[in-house]
Amino acid sequence: MYIGIDGGGTKTKMVSYDDDGNICQEIVLPTAHILSQTPKKCIEILKAGVEQLDPQSVSKIGIGLAGYGQDKKIRKEIEDICLKAFKNRPFVLKSDVQIAIEGALDGQDGIVVIAGTGSIALSLKEGMLQRCGGWGYQLGDEGSAYWIAKKMLNVFCQEVDGRLEKTILYDLIKRECHLVNDYDIITFMNNLNHDRTKIAALAYINGLAAKEKDPNALKIYKQAAEEIYKLINLLSKNFKSPISVSYIGGVFQHAGSFIIPHLQDQLGNRFNLIPPIHTPEYGAYILAKKLR
Repeated sequence: MYIGIDGGGTKTKMVSYDDDGNICQEIVLPTAHILSQTPKKCIEILKAGVEQLDPQSVSKIGIGLAGYGQDKKIRKEIEDICLKAFKNRPFVLKSDVQIAIEGALDGQDGIVVIAGTGSIALSLKEGMLQRCGGWGYQLGDEGSAYWIAKKMLNVFCQEVDGRLEKTILYDLIKRECHLVNDYDIITFMNNLNHDRTKIAALAYINGLAAKEKDPNALKIYKQAAEEIYKLINLLSKNFKSPISVSYIGGVFQHAGSFIIPHLQDQLGNRFNLIPPIHTPEYGAYILAKKLR
């Protein structure tokens, strides 16, 4: 028996598998992110989940946790949490992005782009993981939902000024943000208090406009595809063609029909662009199976 755990910033998904990769049971618990919960609470969440899925203590565990990155102090805290939560159960601990790439490419070498609230691209080759992007919303995260929303709101301001001709996007933003007059957008944004999640959530408006063939909304998605291509292209330098590339995250789920065709055009024949083969928790299961 195996347990695959995807510990993201908003929830912790745990799935038990048999030796053939068949799902036995799955549960969703609150986030066990060290920056969102106390260490004690993180231990309680992980312990409760594995004991529910594996009361006999016979499973090997693969886990990917948000926050398990470059900071040595935080890495050590997370490692201690897992040791206390899993006790004698054997486990392998990686970042949530590594299990995502393992799942998306079924454990094979290649490149995965993750575009949700933020964005990052990762490559896996012969066990070595490399990254590009992922600098956060203040410094980058190009092609992310936050980036799309900010681009969209900038277009609105330009349309208000007359620097751009008013399109459907202008009317949709006024309607969806409940603006009485154009300049209420300033108060609206101030009330969001720079909350990246709330701002990123506004990206759906660009999707509404794109469905109406709004040229400015479509242009934003094309620009997003161009930014995502830059990440992939940089990571591809150490690969031989054809290179497997997959994609994960809310941006692709909600706007993939607008972004993926542009991305495919730029990638050309050198890349094999495919939907994710498996989920991140299955990627954790792949890693758990390698435990001896």
